[in-house]
Amino acid sequence: MATPLGKIDLNPKGRGNILLPIIIIWGLMAILAFGFVWLEDGFGEAFKEYYLLPWSILAGVIILAPTAYLFYQGKFDPFHPLVFAAWSYVFPAFVIGGVIVAFGLVDPYFMVFIDDPQYNLPLSLVYISIGFIGLIVGYYVPVGRYIADLLEPRLPKWDWKPERVWAAGVALVLGGLAINIAGFLQGIMGFQRTIEIGTYDAVFYFLLVLLSEGSILLWLAIFSTREKTGAYYIILFLLIAFIPFRVALLGSRGSLMASMFPIAMAFHYSGRKLRVRTTLLFGAIVIAAVFVGVVYGTAFRNIKGSEGRIDAGDYIGQIGATMEYLTNEDPERLFKNSAQALADRIENLSSVAVVVANYERLAPFEASYGLENNIVNDTLTSLIPRFLWNEKPPTSDPRAYSALYFSFGDNSFAISPFADLLRNFGPIGIPLGMLVLGIYLRLIYALLIETANPAMWKKVAYFPLLILVSYEGFYAILFPSIIRTLVVLVISLFVVNLIVKTRVKN
Repeated sequence: MATPLGKIDLNPKGRGNILLPIIIIWGLMAILAFGFVWLEDGFGEAFKEYYLLPWSILAGVIILAPTAYLFYQGKFDPFHPLVFAAWSYVFPAFVIGGVIVAFGLVDPYFMVFIDDPQYNLPLSLVYISIGFIGLIVGYYVPVGRYIADLLEPRLPKWDWKPERVWAAGVALVLGGLAINIAGFLQGIMGFQRTIEIGTYDAVFYFLLVLLSEGSILLWLAIFSTREKTGAYYIILFLLIAFIPFRVALLGSRGSLMASMFPIAMAFHYSGRKLRVRTTLLFGAIVIAAVFVGVVYGTAFRNIKGSEGRIDAGDYIGQIGATMEYLTNEDPERLFKNSAQALADRIENLSSVAVVVANYERLAPFEASYGLENNIVNDTLTSLIPRFLWNEKPPTSDPRAYSALYFSFGDNSFAISPFADLLRNFGPIGIPLGMLVLGIYLRLIYALLIETANPAMWKKVAYFPLLILVSYEGFYAILFPSIIRTLVVLVISLFVVNLIVKTRVKN
C-alpha cells in the first residue's frame, strides 16, 4: 500500500534507502570532476573566473558526508553535533559562501588583503575541509564514548514529568530575562558595546545560559505534556510572545532564526516523528526566519548607525524608528537591500582567506595586539575571574583581531576555529584542534542524548552545551566557555530539581 506523503518517516531503515545519499554524493563528485576538467583542459576561458566552484563542491561533499551517512543508517538527527555544525554554519558560510564569491555576489573591501585569490581562497576551503575531517574523526574515535560511559553511572537520576516543570521553567526564563535586561542597561548586550571590559561582563554573558535552559525546558514540556491545562496555554502564549520582543531588543540579523532552535529541538527530542510535512513546515519557517531577521536586523543597524552605547530610552526609540522605516520603505528596494545583506552575512570564506593569506606575515605584530598564542593564553587565564584579576588582558579580542587583519577595529569579523588554529599552530593545528573538539561533541551527545537512560534534564543540558560551540568565533574561547557553562548548568539544574520536587510534594 502506498504511504501518504505526510506520513513518510525521515528516519528510514533498510538498504533501499541508500539510494538518495549515493545519488547526492556521486552527483556532487561528478560536478567536481567536470569542474577539474574545464580548469585543466579549458572548456572556455569564460569559465576561468569560476575556479572556486570545484573546491566549494569538494568541501560540500566532505561537510555533508556525516548527514548522508546518518540518513542511510536511519539515525538522522538534525541536532546531531556533526549535522548541526554542517547545516547551522559550516556549509552555508563556506560552501554556499564559496559559490557566492565565485559568482561575484559579494565584494567586501577586505578582498584587497588577499594576495593571489586564486590560490588563497581554494587553500582556505582545503583547510576548512581538513578541519571538518578532523572534527569527524574526533567524533568517531571511541574516546568521547568511553568518557561518557564512565560518567553515566554518576549522573543524577532525576525524573521530571513535563506537567511538573512549568514553575521551574518560568523561573529560569525570568532569571535569564533579568540578566538580559541588566546587560542591556549596562550597554553590553543588544547592538551596542562599551569600550572597556567590565569586571562582571563575562558573568552576565554566561548567566544567559539560564534563558536557554528555560526556553528548551518549557518547549519540551509543551510538546511532551498530555495535560492541556490553563498553565499550558499561558506558557505557550508567553513563549511565542517572547520571540519578537527579544528579536526587537537585540537588533541581530540571526536572533529570529536562533529562536527557532529550541522549538525545533524540543519538538524532535519530545519523541515526535520527523515526517515530511513537519520537516517542510519547519524548513519554511526557518527560511522565513532567516529572511525576516536579516530585513529587521539590517534596517535596525543602519538606522542606529553604530554600536556605540546609548540610553535605554533612545535604544527603544530605535526599534520604533526601524518599524516605521520597514512600513514605509519601497518593498522592491527593501528586498534587494536585504538580499545583499543576506549574501554578505552568509559568506565568511573571504574573511578566513584573509587570515590564510596573511597569518605568517602578521605573526610578528600579534603580540602588540594581544593576540599572540591566544589559544594557550585563554586556556590558562580565562578561568580566573576578572574581579580577582582586574588587569587580565583580553587575549581573544575580536576588535584587536579585526584591527590587525582587516584594518578596521570597529567591527567584529568572523574568524572561525579553523583560522584561529591556523594562526596559533600552523596547518597541522587545524585537524588536531578540531579532533579535540569532535571528542567533546561525541561526549555530550553520548552522555545526554544517545544514552540508555534518557531524561528531560539531559536534553535541557545538551542544548546550551551544543550551541556554545561557535564556528565563526575564536577556537580559544570554546573550552573556557564549556567550563563556565557547566558551572551555571550544574547549579541551575540542581535548583530546578528542587523546585520540581517541591511541586510534586504539593
